[in-house]
Amino acid sequence: MALQVKTFSLSQLTLASATNFHDRVNKAIVEATAAALHLETLAASYDEVVKKLLSVVNRQAAYITTEQLVSLDKERDNGVGTLHNVVTANKNSLVKAKRDAAAALIPQLTSYKNIRYSEYSKQTIEVRGMLAQLRLAKNATAVAALGIEDEMDAVEAANEAFDQAFEQRTQEAKERADQSEVKSKEVLDEAYEIYKQICQIVNAYAIVQPTDEINTFIEKVNGYVQSFSEIIDGNTSGSSTEEQPEPPSEETPENPDGEGGEQTTPTEPGDDTEEPVPGEDADGDGSPEVV
Repeated sequence: MALQVKTFSLSQLTLASATNFHDRVNKAIVEATAAALHLETLAASYDEVVKKLLSVVNRQAAYITTEQLVSLDKERDNGVGTLHNVVTANKNSLVKAKRDAAAALIPQLTSYKNIRYSEYSKQTIEVRGMLAQLRLAKNATAVAALGIEDEMDAVEAANEAFDQAFEQRTQEAKERADQSEVKSKEVLDEAYEIYKQICQIVNAYAIVQPTDEINTFIEKVNGYVQSFSEIIDGNTSGSSTEEQPEPPSEETPENPDGEGGEQTTPTEPGDDTEEPVPGEDADGDGSPEVV
């Protein structure tokens, strides 16, 4: 008797377990090759939907860049605070050049006094504005007198590093938005339908043109069926013959040989009933037809 892919209650698996099952079957197809299994028209679609399922199961719950942003923001806050402190601390300096420098810069920095408390993106622009103000030609002497050029460069580097990390966060947000648009049930249903078609084709060829590759694939998938049936049952005696829910009935097309009878199609994967040879030599070329 020809080997057949057995059925089980695939719909009773959780999203993660169902994804695991489909991923294993997909890898088995790749290993056997779609050509050897006569799945050239389905393999690419199945691979794509399995990848969608994997992306849904592995959705990020948090931003990877969150801790990095917090660290970089603290660093630039410290730099901004140091600049303000140095300028303010010299307003009463006994060194006239420093006192004059502070007197010149303090009014210009007033609007940037509390930028450390601004939200992330706003602060980035404010820090750039503050540094641009300090670097005006009219402030060159004051900046030099206070010796804050290196500190300004360090603040600029910290600010740009933060901005790059924020850009990465923006990309993460886009990817998460793309993932959130994927409806897990719809993708799971799509994977299930393609899997049923795969089983129908493989089972049909296992009857009319069995090969070592096909039989090995069926045995491997049946091993997965057994394992995941046991997961559903919650024990080690899971059944591998439980029927899957029947798909919606479809109109049966006329027999391609023109005799008006019903067309023979593969039964549900693993159906215990003996399956007739699909489309026996319908085109008269001596080769079996697989529906």
